[in-house]
Formats: sequence, structure tokens, C-alpha cells
Amino acid sequence: MDDLMTRVRRVLSYKVSIEALIEVAMWLAIPHLILGLTWAFFHPEAVAQLEMQLDRIVPAGAEVGAYVLGALLWPVLLLLPPLCVG
Repeated sequence: MDDLMTRVRRVLSYKVSIEALIEVAMWLAIPHLILGLTWAFFHPEAVAQLEMQLDRIVPAGAEVGAYVLGALLWPVLLLLPPLCVG
């Protein structure tokens, strides 16, 4: 157990620059966006519901905004029932 705690302390004491954290976040965002765009393409009904909601707030560009929102929030849209979106 002490050996495990020593390893954990060594990993946690490693200094990481902000630049490296941003790079890791950008690399992790690529698969998330690819999956999100694919999900939004195959679920047009969810994107249409988002578009109806956005059309009330921002009439210009609601179609693009709904597609982008669907691509970004696809994990949430998978978990929530369709009634919560509409």
C-alpha cells in the first residue's frame, strides 16, 4: 500500500504547463466532436427539436446552432429522454 501511495504522490507532484493541458484538451476534443457530428447526422429529430427551441431565441442561424449544439451536447442528449428537449 505504501508503494502505491508513493507512486500516486510522484504522479501528482509532476508539474504540467498550461500549454500542455490545453493541448491535451484539444486532442481529446477531436474524437468528441467527430462522434457528436456523426450522432447529430443520424438523429435529425433531436436536432430539429433543438432548432425549434433556438428559433425562438435566435431566428437567424438556428439551423446551424442546433447542429452545433447537437454535436457538442450529444452525450447529454443520449441520456435525457426526448421529452426534456422538446
